[in-house]
Amino acid sequence: MKKYAKVVNETTKLCNVGVGTNIEYYKSLGMTEQDVEQAYDGKWYLTGYAPSKPAPTLKEQLEELERTTGYSRAIRELILAENSGASEYVKNKAQEIENIAEQIRG
Repeated sequence: MKKYAKVVNETTKLCNVGVGTNIEYYKSLGMTEQDVEQAYDGKWYLTGYAPSKPAPTLKEQLEELERTTGYSRAIRELILAENSGASEYVKNKAQEIENIAEQIRG
């Protein structure tokens, strides 16, 4: 997208971008109309240089799964116990989460 911008890091192509309509002000700051894009973290880069969001770490994956399912370690132990009465779906999801947790615990 075309915006008034000024590159502040030649290596990464990070830019300061004018987001209003005062073109003369942006020009006075040394900005020129350039094709820019916004990265996942809200920063602006010349188009084609914005970094991609990094893959979540195992810890982040575990936290997200625990948050969305409510399956804490104690709950998973109850679900995975013999004769727990939990459905196969619930057991499989608890096991998936536990597998990630075991990788973290080592």
